[in-house]
Amino acid sequence: MKAIISLAPSVLACAVSLSAQITTTLHRLPDGTQQVRVRNNSQKSLVAFVVSATQVPESAGTGYAIFVVYSDPLIDSAAKPLPVGEERVGMMMNRIDRTGQRLRVLEEPIAAAGVFADGTTTGDPALLTRLMFRRSNMLFAVETALETLSNAGRRNVAKDQLIEQFTKMAESLDRGYLPPEQRIGRSLYVSIAEKLSALPSPTLGSPFPPNNFVEQETAPLRQMRVALLESQPSLIDATPAERGMPPQRALQKAPPASIKHN
Repeated sequence: MKAIISLAPSVLACAVSLSAQITTTLHRLPDGTQQVRVRNNSQKSLVAFVVSATQVPESAGTGYAIFVVYSDPLIDSAAKPLPVGEERVGMMMNRIDRTGQRLRVLEEPIAAAGVFADGTTTGDPALLTRLMFRRSNMLFAVETALETLSNAGRRNVAKDQLIEQFTKMAESLDRGYLPPEQRIGRSLYVSIAEKLSALPSPTLGSPFPPNNFVEQETAPLRQMRVALLESQPSLIDATPAERGMPPQRALQKAPPASIKHN
């Protein structure tokens, strides 16, 4: 109760209505930290959501930026659905100046979008599109990793060659001009490359990667692939009109990479 009372005077902005289904509210805590809280006012569980807020320039002469945060259990392992009638911190930020004083860093406008358990959506259309593109690119990365590991297991690829292959796949997404939604699969490639590096060098005549390693790594990838393919709204229906266009090309139509994400 004390926490609720102390926060009430610190509300920086009124809740923004999103078709009365979800609302966002900007708060400032006593220590200067800022929070954007998301509340589910609908009668359905909010499976995934994305929030954006304007970020004040750190110094004179620099432009405003948009800070974007995603919460999607299909991609983010720590993310959880937001139950009916509950509220959660969707974004948190603070900045300290040279004197140690925390400065206000977020301001209106705040936008949000979400996907409910039944596949219906709400909120800002542009943010919703980006959430779907993020899922599409993660699915692309999962399928690429599955194919690469499976082929390597059948062909007995050299250890250094396979590590280099995943490293180059990760580096191909490590470009500042690419939207963060397009780079979402980079951490997956890096993780697999690191795990391959930790494996002992194969003895002469033994397969690489080992069969048990391939099965251990591909099992969760197959589960994630199914979850993404069966997710609602359908990723196929959300694909741009140019059928067959890879998610990477589609994302080039999204807002520029200067937007900050988390």
